[in-house]
Amino acid sequence: MTAKWISRGTVLIRLGRHHFAFFRGYLDGLDLRQLSERYIEPSLADAAEASDVRVAKALVSWIEEQLMVAARRTGTPSDARVLRMNAEKLGLIQESATPDLEEFRDERDPHQMFSEQELLALFEEEYGNRAAGGDRRAKRNMRLRARQIAALNKLEGLASADPRLDDGVDGWLDPTIARRLIAVGIMTLNDLVTIIEAYGFRWYTKVPRIGIKAAQYIVEWLLLPETAAALGVSLSIRSVRRRSEINESMLAALPCRSEIVPIEQFQVPQALSGAGGTNRGGRSSLGASHDLDAINTWLARRKPGSHTHRAYRKEAERFLLWSVLEARKAISSLTAEDCVSYRDFLGSLGRETDEAWALQFSIKQDRWLGRRGIDRFSSRWRPFEGPLSPSSQKTALIILQGMMQWLVGQNYLHNNPFKSIPHIASHHEGLDVSRALTIAEWQAVKSYLASMTKDDRYYRLRFILALAYSTGCRLSELSSLKRGDMTPFVRAGEQETQWEIVVCGKGDVIRKVQINRQLVAEVESYFLRRGYDCLAAVPAHAPLIVAANSSRSAAEGEAPLSSSRVYKLVKSFFEEAAASVSEQDPALSAKFRRVSTHWLRHTFATHGIHNGIGPETIRDLLGHRSLTTTSVYATSEKDKRSREVEKLENLAEFD
Repeated sequence: MTAKWISRGTVLIRLGRHHFAFFRGYLDGLDLRQLSERYIEPSLADAAEASDVRVAKALVSWIEEQLMVAARRTGTPSDARVLRMNAEKLGLIQESATPDLEEFRDERDPHQMFSEQELLALFEEEYGNRAAGGDRRAKRNMRLRARQIAALNKLEGLASADPRLDDGVDGWLDPTIARRLIAVGIMTLNDLVTIIEAYGFRWYTKVPRIGIKAAQYIVEWLLLPETAAALGVSLSIRSVRRRSEINESMLAALPCRSEIVPIEQFQVPQALSGAGGTNRGGRSSLGASHDLDAINTWLARRKPGSHTHRAYRKEAERFLLWSVLEARKAISSLTAEDCVSYRDFLGSLGRETDEAWALQFSIKQDRWLGRRGIDRFSSRWRPFEGPLSPSSQKTALIILQGMMQWLVGQNYLHNNPFKSIPHIASHHEGLDVSRALTIAEWQAVKSYLASMTKDDRYYRLRFILALAYSTGCRLSELSSLKRGDMTPFVRAGEQETQWEIVVCGKGDVIRKVQINRQLVAEVESYFLRRGYDCLAAVPAHAPLIVAANSSRSAAEGEAPLSSSRVYKLVKSFFEEAAASVSEQDPALSAKFRRVSTHWLRHTFATHGIHNGIGPETIRDLLGHRSLTTTSVYATSEKDKRSREVEKLENLAEFD
């Protein structure tokens, strides 16, 4: 938003009575300085500027622009064009009109010394030459002035009209702002409300050259009681506040509804609450009186905000919504046949035609499906972001089977209806190599990385890639690693110091992963760039991956980079790498665009196997099975493991 918009107080059209009075005085030819001092609000111009004629003229131009917009909204653009005709050019500010004979006598012959014939001659001599053309011009100007005043009065009455959702944004917002919104497809006020609700407080980032101040002015206007009442909409709290400012009490105050909404806002009808479910057990160890309480107790076992908690909540939420809204049953009343129906629901969603879908299910597909990246408390949120892959379907059913089995173990349920579904029987899956990079592809990644400008972004990306590729850590594990998680050790019978990192994985299981010499060098180099003298000088609480704008302080230390930010950095890097090879190798470019942090975890495993490391060791390093706090190297097969792990030494060479 430009400075002049800020100085005027708003980017919205709010022509008040003082603006119309000011403009009416301008049309009458009154002094602009006096008009500014009389009508302009102190917030729009300070005392020093109020007397500046340049500020007053700028205000005239702004009012004319807003009148044009108001005229477009009301369908009277010709009226605005009349108002934009310059008063001085029209000659409205001119010498006085021609007097009549009596006025001329009072002025020139108050004592009546001239005869009437002599007075007529004097009058003709003075006013005769300009009467023919001057009077015509004066009459024309008077007609235009009358049209201007009539148009101004008309627009003043129409300017107070209520907005409607189907009104164009160019009818209510500053023309410059409106053009930028229209350029990205936000044509109407309904489109504007939709994008604000979809993306929340930071919706303006989706519109180039719209800043936070302009966005706040627009939201404030939409929140006005008269605007909200006229449009019939009410923006949610996430549209008004930053996500970090919204606390649990605010979310708890959101209205609950019996429709497709997040589990926090879902109101289960009393008849389907599960209080009297047909599959309820006896003498339950849970204090839950209905299904939703039981599900929340199950979710509370996992750390809030963790990847596992989010994954479990997502599947339980989907299952609860389907059970209540589609199957019209309480979860504690579901049968094995119902669970098969849910499995078929997951397999069909997003793949069937609407006609075929309607033959099986009562709720339309588009009610379940939404866009990726929509905030949970947006009105556009949906439980699914598209069709689920077979592996995602299987994962969902495994999670739900585990939830139901846990409820059986607490005697909340009598039996587990998911147990009879064959697709989720115990199984052992091989490594998914379809989401891993080959050695040649990894070389292409390193080549592109080496071509980048050697700035702070390059060195941080280099370190993230090296750390993820060399350790096989999960995304949440990468972002939580600290200097204190790195510990030195010396193998039995050796003198050289080795390093390993202690990783707290899923289910708070601790494992230790040895890191090779190249990665240790990357860690030391990265800390040197961050201002530390050596690795020993780095405090234990310092994060391995630090936020770019973090500043070191004795009290707080450096700020770690969040999991979501690490994910976005890696995704953007591979998008750039994909663009760099799009012409030479379209297939590789397409593959790079799909790469995420999880691919680096698979790449670590496949390259380890390629280098002769046993699958048992790879599974240990990746944390695929429970480990104690004892190092994976301090086992009866210590020497064998050491030889295998040493083969990882060449996996992370970046130079």
